Amino acid sequence: MEIQRSGFFDAGFFRDLVIASLIFFLIALTPVLGAIVIIFIPLPVLYYYLPGSRIRGVALLAPSLGIAIIFLTIINAYANVLLIIMLASAGIMISECLRRNFPLEKTISYSVAAIFSLGAVFVLYQSYYRSTAPWQLVEAYIHKQILYSVQVYAGLNIAAEQIKMIKENITEVVSSITLIFPSLFLVAVTFIVWVNLLAGRALFKKLQLPGIDFGDLSSWKAPEKMVWYLIAAGAMVLLADERTAFLGWNMLVVIMSVYLLAGLAIVSFFLKKSPLPRGFRYLIYFLVFAQQIATLMVVAAGLFDLWADFRKLNKPMEDSIV
Repeated sequence: MEIQRSGFFDAGFFRDLVIASLIFFLIALTPVLGAIVIIFIPLPVLYYYLPGSRIRGVALLAPSLGIAIIFLTIINAYANVLLIIMLASAGIMISECLRRNFPLEKTISYSVAAIFSLGAVFVLYQSYYRSTAPWQLVEAYIHKQILYSVQVYAGLNIAAEQIKMIKENITEVVSSITLIFPSLFLVAVTFIVWVNLLAGRALFKKLQLPGIDFGDLSSWKAPEKMVWYLIAAGAMVLLADERTAFLGWNMLVVIMSVYLLAGLAIVSFFLKKSPLPRGFRYLIYFLVFAQQIATLMVVAAGLFDLWADFRKLNKPMEDSIV
């Protein structure tokens, strides 16, 4: 997988150093744009760390990320500092998994675990530093974000009745989101890793670089035994014990996200076989996430594929009478 280079500190190295520094600095410098593209921080990390040597990759990324982190520290944007560190770590973890030719499931699991662990350590540190329970910190963060969202909605001329309803029920909303926050964070991190893997595969393919090839992802399906975890999570939610219900709700969110990915693989499978133009295909993917009914239908497809085998992937044995 190594790419031959003329030297370590050659002209290409300093060119890449400047480009990488500009990428991370611009993400940190522009709050609005940064909020949108910051999830793609693992992508340049993949590009500069995966194809070449580890030492060269670290030598490129360390000062580049350092510039962005120093700038964010100066303007007291500590939350973004943590985010950049976590996502850059995810990029390195993804690269290491790809170097070892791990399967897709392990690559995503290890990368998500790295980000989730860093986030958990940060929350525990803040809890200790502020002498506050971790869930209280989470509640305060969610409350702040909801109030910020209400201000954004007000500026977008959203119906006053809807804004009023959110304000009147903000306590219940915060409580509900806090209950499933661990799984929401886990799902969000998984989505970030998944998107960067897809974007990295497309980028490496275009540049004819080796390193990212998981085959045809439209044939992927959820593990069969996951249905038993789904049944167990549903049973736990129905129990009266708060701790058991807490675990059950978070399990449900994670399991449903897996079935969503399985459903998206089914959608991708049939779209590849259709004569629809690429723009229309992107519209269908957008509708899947924009419309709740469409999302639920895709989740259901991923779940029932266990029995229906929509793509006919489970071919019968040669000596089978079925």
